Amino acid sequence: MSFSICRHAGLFACLLTLTAWTQAANSKGQPPQDVEVQQLTAIINHALESNPEILAAKAAVDAAQARLTGAGLPLNNPELEMEAEHTDISTYTLGISQTIDWYNKQGAMEQAVRAELNVARTEVKALSLVKSAELLKAIGGIATHHEITTLSKRRTGILERFSQLAEQRHAAGDIPQVELELARLSLAEAVMQFAGTGSELIQVKSDYFSLSGQALDDNIKLPDQLPASLSSTLDEEALVRNHPQVQVAQLMAKAFRQQIHAVDQERKADPTFGLRAGREESENLLALTFSIPLQLRNSFQSSVNAAQAEALAAEQEAHQAYRNLLTRLRSARQRYRLITNAWSLWISHGRTSLHQRIDLLEALWQAGEMSTTDYLLQVQQTLDTQIAGVRLHGDLWSTWVDWLSASGTLDSWLNKTSEEQ
Repeated sequence: MSFSICRHAGLFACLLTLTAWTQAANSKGQPPQDVEVQQLTAIINHALESNPEILAAKAAVDAAQARLTGAGLPLNNPELEMEAEHTDISTYTLGISQTIDWYNKQGAMEQAVRAELNVARTEVKALSLVKSAELLKAIGGIATHHEITTLSKRRTGILERFSQLAEQRHAAGDIPQVELELARLSLAEAVMQFAGTGSELIQVKSDYFSLSGQALDDNIKLPDQLPASLSSTLDEEALVRNHPQVQVAQLMAKAFRQQIHAVDQERKADPTFGLRAGREESENLLALTFSIPLQLRNSFQSSVNAAQAEALAAEQEAHQAYRNLLTRLRSARQRYRLITNAWSLWISHGRTSLHQRIDLLEALWQAGEMSTTDYLLQVQQTLDTQIAGVRLHGDLWSTWVDWLSASGTLDSWLNKTSEEQ
């Protein structure tokens, strides 16, 4: 757009052109909503990279991988035996023996360890989801409490100024002593509330530092626009089945079932074959040996029974994990619907200019059209409503994170790899 176009088309046409150009630029670029989500994604990813619990879970994966490598090797090494005897007759023997994995114990153990590796890998995903949700909630707590603290500080400033004006009007004889004391009490109450909100802000910052190991900028912004509703076509049961926490429980049950077979194979006796050669005086010696444990006194069946009981317990825990998560998912949907309705009402009717309303109330009080009591009551109500709106936004964010966590779609939303929920 050139200067000549604006000059000849007039100011109105120029503004229209500028508006259209801005909209086109925004459509090609990234909207503020996506920028805020990307900022959150960068914060979460950075925190997860250094999270001790996740690093410990990844180390457990490495340990399981090392055990799997070991399980792929033969169970039994050959044994070398040498014997020399010097009596009236000198005897020398050299023998080698090998225990045979007759029942493929190595294969059964490898399958069991591979199942454990799958559990460890999925546990990393499940833990990352939990930590991401905790971090997002902590970020929401900081943003919410920072805004509440700002409003509380503004309340203190307003009432401090009002108290000064009340003292001036009392000195001029415009208001009685009781109204002056009321103004002072309101200021004292505001100071105490500001101290309380400041303390809460310090606490949520500490909680976030415990989770991430780093401080967070107070100016962090949450996405103001979240989905007005959740899709009714989503298959909740499929989401729950594919959820990392449920998959961990199911894979653990599978690992215990694999362990039954491994323990059953382990209890069986393997034969040992050997070859021994030597010399006794002038005679050569050659012998074949065979040995196998006789499991007469202990068949080790109790180990198999214990493994079966543990597998049954793991299967029941997997069923309960599915049920718990399905309940949690449906509860998150219902709470999100409830809070979004309240948030929509607040956006459309509740948001008002705080400065304009406070200035109007002060003007009415200065003109004598409003008593000190009514002024303080309406100022407090206005500020309390504003704070309630901030808390509602925080609750909206918290329930949205709960839904993303319960549905297992949090990572997809952060990284924009799936459609909007």
